[in-house]
Amino acid sequence: MHHQLKKVLHPNRYFIWAIFALFFSGAALLSYIYISGYYFDRDFIFAELKTNKLFLDNQFNYSARYPHNWQLERDEVGNIVFENPQNLSESLVVVPLKPKDEKAVRKALTIIKENNTARGDIKIAIIKGRIDADPEIYDIALITDGNSLFYIYGHSSWISRFARNFNIY
Repeated sequence: MHHQLKKVLHPNRYFIWAIFALFFSGAALLSYIYISGYYFDRDFIFAELKTNKLFLDNQFNYSARYPHNWQLERDEVGNIVFENPQNLSESLVVVPLKPKDEKAVRKALTIIKENNTARGDIKIAIIKGRIDADPEIYDIALITDGNSLFYIYGHSSWISRFARNFNIY
């Protein structure tokens, strides 16, 4: 006698296929997120290098990175003014001073908020405050290496990045 074998299908075969499909699509999604995150990070990290210009002042021995579309001018005293031509109310003025002048500068300020940081020998104070009796609130940075002091003031959301990229040599 010849018996015909009956093919037995696993009762959970669709469940097993669903688990496999879920695992495969999850792995594909995670790979996509990882790869696209890598490109985002790379573009984010190098964006500042692509979009900024570098200003070197050999007279006062400092350098500053600023947005590529900003313009530079000297004011009537000879300080460098970094200006945004697309928003005339946005500008930063760099005033070189002696380190002993920091107390006088701070005395002339009404400080609303201050954040201090350091990078190597360079100390950076980012300040929101008023200058003398002027009711207007300014963005201010005091940057020193002990031998030089730079007083930066104006109106710009860019003040923190400007100060962090400011170098004294």
